[in-house]
Amino acid sequence: MTCIRAWGVLPIRWRTAMRSFSAIPVTWVPIWARRKWMNKDAFSGFHPAVNLAFFVAALGMTMFIQQPVYLLISMISGCAYLLYLQGKKGFLRQVGYLAPILILMAIMNPMFNHEGVTVLWYLHNDNPVTVEAICFGLASAVMMGASIVWFNCCNTVFTSDKIIYLFGRVIPALSLLISMTLRFVPRFKNFLQSVLRTQKAMHKPENTKEKLQQVLSAFSATVSWAMEQSIISADSMKSRGYGVQGRTAFSIYTFEKRDGIALGILALLCAGAAFPHLFGQMGFAYYPSLTGELLGPVQILAYLCYGGMCNLPLIIDVMEDRKWNALRSKI
Repeated sequence: MTCIRAWGVLPIRWRTAMRSFSAIPVTWVPIWARRKWMNKDAFSGFHPAVNLAFFVAALGMTMFIQQPVYLLISMISGCAYLLYLQGKKGFLRQVGYLAPILILMAIMNPMFNHEGVTVLWYLHNDNPVTVEAICFGLASAVMMGASIVWFNCCNTVFTSDKIIYLFGRVIPALSLLISMTLRFVPRFKNFLQSVLRTQKAMHKPENTKEKLQQVLSAFSATVSWAMEQSIISADSMKSRGYGVQGRTAFSIYTFEKRDGIALGILALLCAGAAFPHLFGQMGFAYYPSLTGELLGPVQILAYLCYGGMCNLPLIIDVMEDRKWNALRSKI
């Protein structure tokens, strides 16, 4: 506790230098302190292999298992984790543009897909609207929404340096391309927003034409900035020896005991959720009628395993938050 008190009285320039000292492996710093200094959740401090395994499992089972309860669990768990990662403001911003798209998907499916035996009513062209088509549209919308939510969580947790660490030696060109793309998109968006704010501060548009001109001007300036940044990045990479044979790589990640435990728990939960589906116990059909058992003993056990798997990062975060609050209370 003495070192925590001493940290607060250090000069700001010393604290900044100590935080940016990249030679200290991140695993030497307690996980609760990592979140405080790095503004990340506790699960982000685990080994990149654990992060990758979780998101592959969550996204894979969300996209390939059409069981309605699984989809609902995935959607709720993903939204809860996204809310924890990005806060209320960021979560509402993501949901704000996602919700209309999903509602449109759910509405459009029964308008064009007329399969199913349970007819509710007929459209003006005598095509039926069926319960099965509505349920399938809702399931497809939830699957799409859950996948997008998990991708947003993955983009927050699985940073570009983790991609380079895991795939840099195996597929260096592709890993560099993916990491640079993930880094470029938010930078492009932030720069465009800053240009728009500057233009609005200089001159507030009075009509739609001026607004359109302002947006086009800001977009043109942002594209020019992006091209300039690409040239600067290429020169910097060349001067740092990119592509030279025999280059070495520095890594701040080490696989610890807690990473092995988390990976083992993840594997057990994933197996408990996937095996019932592989052996035909979780089958569910939307056409021609809704068929499938949802509340049997095997299904309930599979739901518990899948819910535990999807909420594993959130459980880790809550446990570490409690530990952090307990340590703060002792200061």
